[in-house]
Amino acid sequence: MPVLSPAAPARVAPRARHPFAAVPRCTTARTPLLRAGSGPGAARHGLGGPRRRTLLAGGLASSLLLAACSPSARSASTSNEVVLTFWGPTFYQDFTGEMVDAYRAEHADAEVTLTPSEWDGYWDKLATQIAGGTPPDVINMDGKYLAEYTGRGILADLESLEGLDLSGIDAADLDTGRVDGVLTGLSTGSNAWVVAANPAVFEAAGVDLPDDSTWTWDDLQDIARRISDAGRASGVTGVTGGASYADLTILLRQKGEDLWQADGMGCSAESLTAWYQLYLDLQESGATLAADAAVEDAGATLEQQAFSTGKAGMTWTWTNQLQSLRDAVGSDDVVMLRPPSLAGRAAENGLFKKATMYWSIAEGSTHREQAAQLVDFLVNDPAAQRIQLLNRGVPSDPAAVAAMGDALTATDQDVVDFLTAVGPEISGAPAVQPMGTADAQNTFTRLLGDVRFGAITPADAAEQTLSEVNGMVET
Repeated sequence: MPVLSPAAPARVAPRARHPFAAVPRCTTARTPLLRAGSGPGAARHGLGGPRRRTLLAGGLASSLLLAACSPSARSASTSNEVVLTFWGPTFYQDFTGEMVDAYRAEHADAEVTLTPSEWDGYWDKLATQIAGGTPPDVINMDGKYLAEYTGRGILADLESLEGLDLSGIDAADLDTGRVDGVLTGLSTGSNAWVVAANPAVFEAAGVDLPDDSTWTWDDLQDIARRISDAGRASGVTGVTGGASYADLTILLRQKGEDLWQADGMGCSAESLTAWYQLYLDLQESGATLAADAAVEDAGATLEQQAFSTGKAGMTWTWTNQLQSLRDAVGSDDVVMLRPPSLAGRAAENGLFKKATMYWSIAEGSTHREQAAQLVDFLVNDPAAQRIQLLNRGVPSDPAAVAAMGDALTATDQDVVDFLTAVGPEISGAPAVQPMGTADAQNTFTRLLGDVRFGAITPADAAEQTLSEVNGMVET
């Protein structure tokens, strides 16, 4: 489980401000801040992204404050146009356009304008639209920012809207989109954070694949070390990847804790120390790459990384990345394994379903009924599901998966089967990331890099993590 992108020893850079850093909340939560204007705003496939640039400097910060607090921000649109904003590369834009075309075919009077963007820059553009008093009606939302936008009254309570059928979506998926009990983000489908294994590397090392229903963290380290020992002459290592909030969350859940709570981090210093120590132990035992090699591997393209080139037996990945990983390795034999546990029992492995992304509706939209109707189509209509397939995660509604039929690839079916199998082992959704902490992963990554380079101890890294991340929280 080496580092995703560790930094070299401790240099604490100034933390990038999030888009609302300078803007006070001028109304209570659940009170509309904004009303949609008369036209659309300016026109990743991934689960994370780079730090956003400091956006709300000077006049833009003032304009967002005015947009949120002044009557001029509440002008009503005179058309029935619904503006849908979302992120993703070109093929995401293509299939989302096809989904909307299918919606228009069933609703001849529908007016829908798409404002797509790549992940890099998406949040700046969204904040600009909100600052101008013209929030999109339907907003593609991410878990890192769900509490941010909800806490400022920008997102509507989806359960209060007519025309949006939530009956097919299971409670666990719905709960991932709740902030203080209010559903403001509707999961488009789920992923899980798992260990991917390459059987060919295991076979070459003379090591059996583990039983993922019973293996422990000690087993992971032992297996990875044996692969490294067997492949040392050819530069093969046991395990790469990880070092994410996701495996941290998994380990904490195994300890009966959670990464987040309403006012900051929800875990103890002792448990954080254990996570940092885990990676240091892997490195020192030879089970994973050295610190400098891990930096290089994390910065490489997927196709150039150790796992993809047959130089690692295991790595961490999201389930919806399985096809990309198999393509990079050049083998459909790559398999997914449950995370190891402390107890050696699958039911206690802390696995959770993460919403790949969400659909939200602006509280200030003047077209809430039409927006709800569009979102209902995107998540429930068989035609939409057959177009989207698993590109926004695996829907919890069996009918949505069934609608995809033979359009699913063998790898798609592997992902569906895996998530179905682990479903009974998952106990609830992790707490929502609180306002102001969107950059917390940068802290985890940097301090873990410092641990691995020997610049700080795991215990000191844990204390510094709590101090820094809790200091980000907005109340």
